[in-house]
Amino acid sequence: AELAIVREVSHLIGNVTGVSETQSEYLQLLRYDIGQYYRSHHDFIPSHLDFPFGPRLMTMFLYLSEVEEGGETYFPTLNITVEPRVGRALLWTHVSSTSAVTPDYRTMHEAKPVIRGLKYAANAWLHLYDFRTPHGAGCAP
Repeated sequence: AELAIVREVSHLIGNVTGVSETQSEYLQLLRYDIGQYYRSHHDFIPSHLDFPFGPRLMTMFLYLSEVEEGGETYFPTLNITVEPRVGRALLWTHVSSTSAVTPDYRTMHEAKPVIRGLKYAANAWLHLYDFRTPHGAGCAP
């Protein structure tokens, strides 16, 4: 069963993005300990083009904790660094403004290593079409 706070956050993400909650993957909660990081990557997954929910359009990334040092989100192509702060949210797209099936690799990003403290965050990936119905029917990875 889904917690009330998760339903509320999912609803708010839908309101902010204009993307239906049914098009969102379920929230992923993250915990980074000292030394943990995530290498540069892009959230567009080409094989999703073959699934009924289509590609990921955007990511909503929510910071749930302060980090004493490190843990920034870095977009190397754009040269943008975002420090983790409680209540801060990032929203970025994965696809071109002219085609929902063409990746925009300017939003390659990485999680910098946590140097001191812990980093808690959550992300939601928003798809072109309904994700939850195919996922519930076993038609999603």
